[in-house]
Amino acid sequence: MKIKKIYCNGCSHSAGGGLEIDRLLDDVVLVRDYYKQKYNVWWDSQLETTYIKYASDVIKCEYVNEAASGGGSERVIRMAYDFVKKNYKIKDELFLVLEFPSLGRIDLYSKQLNDYIIGNINFVNNDYSDDSINNIYGTRGYYIKEYDKDNSYLIKPLKSYYENFLSRKAEFIKVGRQINTFLGYLSYHKIKFIFFTGEFSTLIESHFKENNLLKLKLGNTIIEDLHEFAIETKSTIAEECDFLTADLHPGYFSHQKFGNLLGNYIIEKYKIF
Repeated sequence: MKIKKIYCNGCSHSAGGGLEIDRLLDDVVLVRDYYKQKYNVWWDSQLETTYIKYASDVIKCEYVNEAASGGGSERVIRMAYDFVKKNYKIKDELFLVLEFPSLGRIDLYSKQLNDYIIGNINFVNNDYSDDSINNIYGTRGYYIKEYDKDNSYLIKPLKSYYENFLSRKAEFIKVGRQINTFLGYLSYHKIKFIFFTGEFSTLIESHFKENNLLKLKLGNTIIEDLHEFAIETKSTIAEECDFLTADLHPGYFSHQKFGNLLGNYIIEKYKIF
């Protein structure tokens, strides 16, 4: 099999969250500047830091990364489906890497902004029968200056949506159903993919987990997603930046190492040439 394009979608973990070019380490120093000073590395765009870029370098193919901080699983499915549809003529040369983020990340279309928005709801506990929240926020994109005022427009309709149309338990089941349906679509059309473990794994059909769930061997440990890799290898942004920040997003070198391993994993498992 030959790969022409490798596609990635997910939340901040896949988007290089914490490594934005204007992200501050403290009140003065930029994260990017600290990496330059300590490690002599630099990046001109956030996407350059992501694991999928390094995986594509190993595989020697084009990469497309549509992950976004705060993005949810429904956003992943919507955009990945559109990508496949647009590139269907080369479906046999596509490969999808999918992260299905946790519950409370809503994908909605704003008529006022004439665009899709990311709605984030923080639940107060892990009880699926409890819909109580401590925060709700909406934006077209985090850390994008032109979207800074989005929440002032979106907070009222998002609260109304939450109060009238969102049941945590029903939402969990709904999104799990959508994930299985989309993975079934990919399988039916023989489009190659892998996905990471996450909150919805308990709902994903066993044959998908057996055949398509990432199982990256790291010593005696089996790694099933990037964040787990960053924690296991002590390569979060906090650790790479000497704990001058508490940011537990995967760090620059976490993305690099994971991406190289992922590229070789895909080549070996799917017999890429």
